Amino acid sequence: MALPNELWGHIFLHLDYPSILRCKGVCRGFNNIITESAEIQYHGELAMDGMLDTGTSSLSVKDRLALLRERRSAWDNLQWKLFPPQDIPGAYLAYNFVGGIFGIVQDDNVFTAMTLPTTTSEGSKKSHQLDFAPRNFAMDPTQDVVIFLAEITMQVLRYHLIFSMAPHPHSESPRILVHPEERPQECVIQIIDDIFALACSTEDDTELWIRIWNWKSGERIHERILTGPDARADSFTLLSSKAFLIGVASGSGYIGIWNLDSGTEVSRLCFPELIAGELEDAAVDASPYFAQPWPDGVFMTSPEKRIHVFSLSYWEDEAEISLRAHVLNELLLSYAKPPTINLSLDPVQVRWEDWGPRNTRVLLIDSSNDDVRSLAHSSFSDGLRTLLPLVDGESYLHILDFNFPRKLAENTKTPESSAASTTFRDPTTISYPQLFRTDIITSLPYTMHKRVFPLADSYPDVLLSERHIIAVLDDVDPAQIHTMAI
Repeated sequence: MALPNELWGHIFLHLDYPSILRCKGVCRGFNNIITESAEIQYHGELAMDGMLDTGTSSLSVKDRLALLRERRSAWDNLQWKLFPPQDIPGAYLAYNFVGGIFGIVQDDNVFTAMTLPTTTSEGSKKSHQLDFAPRNFAMDPTQDVVIFLAEITMQVLRYHLIFSMAPHPHSESPRILVHPEERPQECVIQIIDDIFALACSTEDDTELWIRIWNWKSGERIHERILTGPDARADSFTLLSSKAFLIGVASGSGYIGIWNLDSGTEVSRLCFPELIAGELEDAAVDASPYFAQPWPDGVFMTSPEKRIHVFSLSYWEDEAEISLRAHVLNELLLSYAKPPTINLSLDPVQVRWEDWGPRNTRVLLIDSSNDDVRSLAHSSFSDGLRTLLPLVDGESYLHILDFNFPRKLAENTKTPESSAASTTFRDPTTISYPQLFRTDIITSLPYTMHKRVFPLADSYPDVLLSERHIIAVLDDVDPAQIHTMAI
């Protein structure tokens, strides 16, 4: 017996994105029901873009769908509004760019937080004189929290973000004391939900200290010291509030995935096997994680829909080879669960051939580019988008979008677009028989958008957020932030 269209519409709203696509191809009737319903289109296109509805917007479904498509089109066409540069007076120690909030610590211990302008709103700025010397910091604007690592005492301080700098009301203590065995050379700080992680490596990269707390209760959840010739803080990142990973540059190298509930390493995803040379560095950059929706947001990136980029540096006969391996967060999380049966209690070893070729995209990066390494340790990813490093002598900005394939919505390219796009479905082959046992063939699909970048000649550090591309120029006095709002 035939069902009324209204009932079919309710059924489609309970389907995931791939199932909606399949239903569109079943018959003309199903296709019409889906394409004529703004609610079904919005439900499907949110999933297609790796987004979630925040549930806080007063906009109608039709208006939310229009806004979603407008944002998608702006990214596909790299349509940005360039704002006048903002000066950064004096020297700075560290900066962080998360969700449209740019925070910076200057060498006189002044912390400045800037809400960058968008196409519909003006920006704002607030500075505070700190009574301690911060070394590094992390922030989650959706929780209104910034966490500083102090220089001398190695205290981790938690403060209210941007305006007040008061102790965070959800934290039971204003500080956590950290007592490393010796002064670390490099430190990485990350926040996911109520979990705060501090990874520090020694100057000779022989020890990596990892400490993870619940920043609200102050409870220490995990502590570990790893030793090795390439124990680096920039090889650490949180996957979720339940797992973290470490890129290990030992032998052919691997990704070690740790489960916080069990406190053990559960999986090792091996990198391509070497027959000569060595893997010198396995740094990782991950898209930011937001604990909750923005107060005025309509939609937000799904926590699972994030990209991790591994910057792999190899040496062979005094020649450096730099690769970038792009891996989806969903895949890494699938290896973060403890196996149901593992009598040895050792991590499960997964060969590159069994996980890498179909689930990653490995690209060769120009190793003569002096900025590849520094950019690889910045926030150059957001959601499923990531930047390629600027190459000396080129004027284009390249953005890789791993939110693929898109089949539910119409093509958003516009005739007047100044950006060019290329979709890569065929595998990429990297052949170095003198280094790797076999060719590196990877096939994770993506689309590359490129556009002439007005600041390419200045060779800035370029960062992404959901609605911004920013360029930090530190070779001018004073240093400058250039904002391009999408």
